[in-house]
Amino acid sequence: MRHGPVVSLVCAAASLAAVPARALDKQGSAHGGGIEGPTEGFDFSGSASLGLSLYNPTYAARPDNSGLALFRYAAHFDVDLIGRRLSIPLDLNMFTDRLAVGYFGRKLVPSELDVITGVTSTWRLGPGALEGGARVEVDGTLDKGGYDSPPSSGRQAYADVRARYLYSVAAIAPGIAPTLNGGDIRGWVTLGWFAYNQTYFARPNNTGLALFRYAGHVEISTWDDHFAVGLDAIFFTDKEASNVVRPSELDFTPELIGRFSRYEAHLAYERDMPIDQGGLVQQFIYVLGAVAF
Repeated sequence: MRHGPVVSLVCAAASLAAVPARALDKQGSAHGGGIEGPTEGFDFSGSASLGLSLYNPTYAARPDNSGLALFRYAAHFDVDLIGRRLSIPLDLNMFTDRLAVGYFGRKLVPSELDVITGVTSTWRLGPGALEGGARVEVDGTLDKGGYDSPPSSGRQAYADVRARYLYSVAAIAPGIAPTLNGGDIRGWVTLGWFAYNQTYFARPNNTGLALFRYAGHVEISTWDDHFAVGLDAIFFTDKEASNVVRPSELDFTPELIGRFSRYEAHLAYERDMPIDQGGLVQQFIYVLGAVAF
């Protein structure tokens, strides 16, 4: 199952370029995607978020595609050992199941935990920055698949390496800030390789095995960065397919974003779909609140 992309359920020219642009990708960019930052010294930062699905016909609550996601509890941490030259990111995502049997409190109990950690290094490159890194992700079931059913055996795990270029149009053309009333156009593009993968699937219906990840994020902000429109697109390819570079899945997430100081609110629609064959499409609409520290 893919959350974010989810999708992962959890700020005027130079100044905006230094502000993190937090997106909904479950494997978040180090430091929120900001292209500026210290190159030495120790630091600790992150964010926490709470999401609620408003409409969910098919988006699962566990890696084995059982249940339907209701709440998302998430946190992202960056531990900078040598500034942004050497950092340890940690992402934690938990989902709950709205189909959990019993009183409402059971729908608040996590049904899945996704843990993602690794190492990153970020360097200024041209008008943007290049982030390279390696991560390990383990998605596991926490409950018994709805409390009245047998324990779920669903689990997905992988180790990957990736390169991500972070960009800001305001860093190239400062005149865009007054055009957008103190806003910017920024985001990133990503190329990833699943170096070790025995269980992380290439499609929403849990078929194939992911090999490559192609991803892009764009965000257009205005009103001194208090309002933005964002779009995430993440493609996966299947190492078991005859063409291993052809995308097998697309995770597509448009969102509306409101910001004030350290706080954010997102309204998003996520649609995870196979594109090389028919099969399960997972989709839902959700709101998410986040605070950075």
